[in-house]
Amino acid sequence: MMSAFFNEIDRLSPRELQRYASACLQAYCNAKLIQHPSIGALIAHLNHYPESGSLAEWERKGALLPLNGRGDDIPQDLILSISPQDIETFSYLVDVVVEVGIVDMYGAPTTLPAEFVTKIALILSKNNIDLPEC
Repeated sequence: MMSAFFNEIDRLSPRELQRYASACLQAYCNAKLIQHPSIGALIAHLNHYPESGSLAEWERKGALLPLNGRGDDIPQDLILSISPQDIETFSYLVDVVVEVGIVDMYGAPTTLPAEFVTKIALILSKNNIDLPEC
């Protein structure tokens, strides 16, 4: 099962990897009943990952979001809506999902985006959450 998943992931473009990562974040939030406008705003932003060009502008807009996965504090009302045992995982997941799109932004493509997506998939698996279709 997982080896087929890895083969699928290796075939995805950077944009497709970012969209898949955001679909995983959405699946996690749905399964954990985590809802907040800042999550919707982040997922919408991630899903608008540009095919080419304007990456710097896209990245700048992402940094301004209330939930941005860049090490800034998560909005307090969002924290209060998450089960205490899930906060650390949620925070890590947001950071890794965001990193998928920005890790290779200013350099040559690497395997890191696919490795991050693999980490995300493992988090979902550990939480018994079905992976979205690739």
